[in-house]
Amino acid sequence: MSLGAGARTMATRAPKEFLCIMPDKPNVLQVRKQPLIESGRLVAGGNVLLPNSLGQRVNVNRELGLRALGALFEKHPTEDATEACFWGSVVVYTAESPEDVKAIIENDVYATSGVWDLERVQIIPYVAAVRQPLLS
Repeated sequence: MSLGAGARTMATRAPKEFLCIMPDKPNVLQVRKQPLIESGRLVAGGNVLLPNSLGQRVNVNRELGLRALGALFEKHPTEDATEACFWGSVVVYTAESPEDVKAIIENDVYATSGVWDLERVQIIPYVAAVRQPLLS
């Protein structure tokens, strides 16, 4: 019996994943938008794109240990909504420990700009049962 490409054996360790919920502080919608505008960051289809030294946008999901990310809302936004009712962010990180994830979160632009309520962050060990590949 042969193992398929990418199959994991008992000798290799699966990366540890953590589901992280980062609630926003109250009244931070304008602050939430500002870091993305200033840094040139763009989130497109679940991929974080950042400008590199040549001005090209590069995908940094793997470099940041991101498996999934998204916004949390008080309710699903509608197409005609002028303001989204953000509640916070959710990210699945790959790291060795919750402490490593906490350090990543604390250095995120939303943490350093005061958007996330760091005292209410939840870091939960996570194992995916079903996973779909990211769209490129």
